[in-house]
Amino acid sequence: MSPPRLENRLPAEGINSSREHPLREAAWLVGSVLVVFALLLFGVGELARWLAPRLPFEAELKLMAALPAGDPQQGEAARRSRALQALADRVAAAMDLPPGMPIQLRSEARDELNAYATLGGRVRVFDGLYTRIRHEETMAALLAHEIAHVRERHVAAQLGRGLAGSLLLSLLSADAGGMAAQQLLGQGAQLGLFAYSREQEAAADAAALAALQRLYGEVGGLAELLELLREQDGEAPTALRSHPAITERLAAARQLAEARGWTSGRPQRPWPGASAE
Repeated sequence: MSPPRLENRLPAEGINSSREHPLREAAWLVGSVLVVFALLLFGVGELARWLAPRLPFEAELKLMAALPAGDPQQGEAARRSRALQALADRVAAAMDLPPGMPIQLRSEARDELNAYATLGGRVRVFDGLYTRIRHEETMAALLAHEIAHVRERHVAAQLGRGLAGSLLLSLLSADAGGMAAQQLLGQGAQLGLFAYSREQEAAADAAALAALQRLYGEVGGLAELLELLREQDGEAPTALRSHPAITERLAAARQLAEARGWTSGRPQRPWPGASAE
């Protein structure tokens, strides 16, 4: 029996080659990762947006306690904040806020016609709007609208999605995630959260009407506020007149007041902060 015959054969041609270009394969891989990441971001964001308003309000208070409260106010700025706080206390008492939900008012020295609510029951009113409001009932409507966003946890819902994005970024980079969260809480918690839905804005307007009725026995302050904002449409958009359109909100407010038998008279009580223009 002859021994086995051994030989070194060359590999078949093309065994290590592919019909797919390596760059194309890499592009598909990167694209797939990005799609998965986007879907994950959307899913977690929607979950966070649903979950955030259902967390105890105490969580908002703790979160905001970790951020700077702002420089102490003096002079006219302090007087305006005190006036806002005094009226907000009356408005909040008429809105049946749950226990442990304090409302903190502060004026801001900016010329825009704007006001906003942020986490922890903090509400800010810009001087540009403060000085253009002529009547107490109108200012009460403004404050009731913003307090309603706090009471219904609309602010927490908006911030929840942003925090979810920061969390996912932290999976890729701890520094990037931390910076995103700090940016969101420091600035996004102020002017960047005003993508309220039509339903949220309608709910806030309805709550403002109910508060005005309980405080004054008539609800004309909200109509005057919306008319003021509509007259200023030539200026930069503000949170108060973005969702939905002012004309639509005004019509809805009048329709609701009529349906409930509430009087929409013109406000009579002067607001002491009005400028003498």
